[in-house]
Formats: sequence, structure tokens, C-alpha cells
Amino acid sequence: MSKKFYETSIAANSFSITLLRDALLPSLIGQEGDILYWAGKKIARQFVLTKDEEIPLFFKQAAWGSLARVKSKKNTQTFELTGPVIETRQGLGQEANFLLEAGFLAETIQNQLGHPSEAIVASSKKNSVTLLVKIDLETTLPSENFSKSDVVTPQPNDDEATELRRSR
Repeated sequence: MSKKFYETSIAANSFSITLLRDALLPSLIGQEGDILYWAGKKIARQFVLTKDEEIPLFFKQAAWGSLARVKSKKNTQTFELTGPVIETRQGLGQEANFLLEAGFLAETIQNQLGHPSEAIVASSKKNSVTLLVKIDLETTLPSENFSKSDVVTPQPNDDEATELRRSR
């Protein structure tokens, strides 16, 4: 890794996440990183979110960035991922991979709606990533019975609660 990688990550207070996501993992699994999509789906099955409004808070607390739904149609949902960690990861001089986030989002929406869902990274522009979730409304999945220990309810910390109140 380069000096720029180190200095950029340290300056943005994101060294641990960029070190793992953009330095270590690509060397272990290759640049494609398709396995990260499936890892995201696995994480969503381990940390089940039952409410739509919990998804952005989980993303923030996981240090994946700020997630916002920007468009919702019958069988597609479009999300934008932004924030300092996105800016940092995109500015490291290599292609950042957001398949972990896409997999998590696809599985979470599938769990919530009961229809097969898949997500793609539709675009990755400077300081933002667009994730598109496609939902197969013609197929209904059997209801998942998650144990109470699998269901998480993200709670905002004091700073996040203040920010939520301001945004309303």
C-alpha cells in the first residue's frame, strides 16, 4: 500500500475500515470480490432488521456510510450511499468495492418484503455510490422465523439521536 493510502485513511479517521476493506480483503479474495456480496447477505441473516427505518442507522453504525432511499418503484428501490467513509474509500487511488453493502441491502429487503431481492452497484461516482435493489414480486418466499436473538434494533447514540431530531 502506498503512503497516500495511509495518510488519507488516517486523516479521515477510517484507517481500520479502509485497511480491512481496501487493503487486506482484495489481497485475500482478489479484486473482483464477488464473495463480499454473499458475505453481506450472510451478515443480514445474522443481524436481522425488521423495520425499514433501521437500515440507514445500521449502515451508519457499521461505518458503511450514510444510506438514503432516493427512489422507490413497485419492483425496484434505489439507494444512495454517501459520507466521509465513501469519499475516503473512493479517494484511495484504487477501485473501492461496495458489494458487501449491496448484499446486505438485498437480503434485508428480501427478509422484510418476503420476495427474492438482488442488488447491484448501479454507479460509483465521486463521493456517492448508487445501489439498485430489484425485487421479484411474482415469487413469494416462505416466511422466515428468525429467533429473537437474530433480530437487532439499532438504537441511535446521543449524537445520532440529535441528528435525527434535526433532520425531521
